[in-house]
Amino acid sequence: MAIILPQNDTNTKRAAELETMRKDYAYNFENEFPVGVKYYARDMDGIAWYPKVLAGLATARSNVQEILEKTGWKTKNPVPTLSPAALAGYIEKKSFPDLFDYFLTELGPIDGGGRPTALEDYVKVFQKVKATYCTERFMDDDYFAHSFLAGPHANLFGMIKAIPANFPISNEIFKKTAAFASDDLARAMNAGRVFIADYKEMIDLQSGVHPVQKKYIYQPIVAFAVPENGGKMLPFAIQCGQTPVDFPMFTPADDWAWQMAKGTAWVAHYTYHEVITHLGLTHLLIEPIVVATRRQLHTSHPIYKLITPHFEGTMLINSLAMSSLVQDGQAVDRLVGSANKSNFAFLAKQRLNYSFSENYLPNRLKLKGVHDIKTLPQYHYRDDAIQIWNATRAWVSRYIDRCYRSDADVKADFELQVWAVEINAKNGGRIRDFAANGGVDSKDQLIDTCTMIIFTAGPQHAAVNFPQLTDMSFLPGGPLAGYRPAPESTKMTKQDYLDFLPPMDIALKQWQTMHFLGSVRHTTFGDYGDAFSDEVIKAAAGAFRTDLKRIEEEIKNKNLKRLAYEHLLPSLIPQSTNI
Repeated sequence: MAIILPQNDTNTKRAAELETMRKDYAYNFENEFPVGVKYYARDMDGIAWYPKVLAGLATARSNVQEILEKTGWKTKNPVPTLSPAALAGYIEKKSFPDLFDYFLTELGPIDGGGRPTALEDYVKVFQKVKATYCTERFMDDDYFAHSFLAGPHANLFGMIKAIPANFPISNEIFKKTAAFASDDLARAMNAGRVFIADYKEMIDLQSGVHPVQKKYIYQPIVAFAVPENGGKMLPFAIQCGQTPVDFPMFTPADDWAWQMAKGTAWVAHYTYHEVITHLGLTHLLIEPIVVATRRQLHTSHPIYKLITPHFEGTMLINSLAMSSLVQDGQAVDRLVGSANKSNFAFLAKQRLNYSFSENYLPNRLKLKGVHDIKTLPQYHYRDDAIQIWNATRAWVSRYIDRCYRSDADVKADFELQVWAVEINAKNGGRIRDFAANGGVDSKDQLIDTCTMIIFTAGPQHAAVNFPQLTDMSFLPGGPLAGYRPAPESTKMTKQDYLDFLPPMDIALKQWQTMHFLGSVRHTTFGDYGDAFSDEVIKAAAGAFRTDLKRIEEEIKNKNLKRLAYEHLLPSLIPQSTNI
């Protein structure tokens, strides 16, 4: 691999070759957030991806058929049938819309409404697959806290040092939780042991409608604290809306009202996860970077060679998601409590307001006040993710040190500068605070930028995608919609809680969707194959793989002493956002 920067390249065809790529790749701004107009063979997944997808689809269909047979549920739409020849034709042609219709069928409501008669009804979705661990833990407060520390959306909550004006938690409320009975709220806040998750931004969403009944979305505030003697973070108060005059405060002492309050928190938490954290801030954050990279960096450019292995399959899977997952009547619309039109507006707003550099992992953890192991001793996502971030940055640093001698080399790299400008530009990627907001100023800035790209495409996507199977395929442990208003008083009953939960057709759809999305792993993070020929870079890539193997063993050892968190085991992280 000859390392030649554009300013030193004598290849007279370079500019023309880039111009051809610019004709191939363009941006689509139909929904305000940019995506590519078209993808090509170079954007597709490797040959091993498709069989894994087919296997995941087959498991989804087989389990759904078994569910319907064992339960006797009659759905509005039957499970479709195809002749072997027709199915083989779809498979051969890779006709994804037809394959999704066949394997991930939209069955519609269950005759009679499909309301649950007992919590055990939700376990019936596990027929040919093993039930997930949360089926036995989902009502426990420590599991509820765990879902914020190690679930699909584990980077939202933050420390508070003062009580919010619209969330009047008190020492009396704090002490109602057994773990804090001898503690003091002011003392806990001063020590940095109190945290909240605030869903005020969900006010932009309107509640949606199920074919049989109304759905609800909520804007709760949740309070957690770490006990004075250390240990696990626990919840101690939930207000199910933004205005205390309209929404009472609930604590763990409130029995079924507390379970419902936790449910409203999960509805907001997981809706934000699906629409923003997962789709908006991994899939749709990486795609415009893919487009700009194809358009502005020559295939011989060292940064092109560094980051494009982390783009494999992204444009394909995003195209499938936008056409087969998030449109009206499709999985996301069916599952979440919010109306689909408001989902798209919310997605555009959050994606375009997102600051790229503020969300470098170390920056985000500090901004949220959750970086310190002394105040928050057990935080699975932070502890594993920061190790991988640091290892990735070390690899990127070695790579860029090999390619650029100085900051002046970076500034003189005209392809790199145009690339960064386009990613930030209104007529380009529309990514705020990308590098210098109009170029790249230094080697360090380039190192951080490339680290963030690689981390988002691989580890961050793994952290938000694969827990969908383990944490969300059992609906009561990860509801995306409520089916009655938030609890009004402490006098709620088990029946009120059942009325709050979605009907069984949604439980079936949620299992089907989350199991499939969480079951397809393709490629391995840090495995670049023969992408590099330069001996120094090959050695640096080898050192990166060694670092990842060490981190793998350290995570496995940590899992012996905690509720296991396996989603950031390096061997289970794909190179790219490809599912």
